[in-house]
Amino acid sequence: MGPKVAYQGVPGAYSEAATRQLLGKDVEAIGMESFESCFKSLEISAVDFAMLPIENSMGGSIHDCFDLQIRHDFFIVAELKFRVRHCLMALPDETFETVKTVISHYQALAQCDQYLRGKGYEPKKEFDTSGSAKKIHDEKLKGYAAIASELAAEYHGLKILDKGIEDDPNNVTRFFLLSR
Repeated sequence: MGPKVAYQGVPGAYSEAATRQLLGKDVEAIGMESFESCFKSLEISAVDFAMLPIENSMGGSIHDCFDLQIRHDFFIVAELKFRVRHCLMALPDETFETVKTVISHYQALAQCDQYLRGKGYEPKKEFDTSGSAKKIHDEKLKGYAAIASELAAEYHGLKILDKGIEDDPNNVTRFFLLSR
């Protein structure tokens, strides 16, 4: 097993996908409840690294991460510009026609606004992208789809209805890999 890396989110989060892109499949990616939890895990040596989003080309700076960096004496050991490709996913028996409501993090919903309007779907905010996919799976939500990563669909057993649904094909999130 490779190094232990903390990221914010549930399995399948874009932060996990970015971690795997940067460090390979053998990394032990560990989802955390919050950005602060990632910093605390690194501080107490529970993990080797923390992978944190710093800014998104559409959404701007992620101030919580900048604020936490100021309060901790960690090193930036790598940077990754990660191309965000949003997928629309639902339970295996759902179709474009049966989906009425799409759930995800507010940033993902905003980044796919034109797509959602074009399909006539009702957007609903949730805590995060992969967590939305997990919610659909766990609660067996009919008529719902999530916007999340392809990795989230794999983790949560959902069918991808469409890929690359973001309004801007140049949607990039910049990540820092931090160490002690």
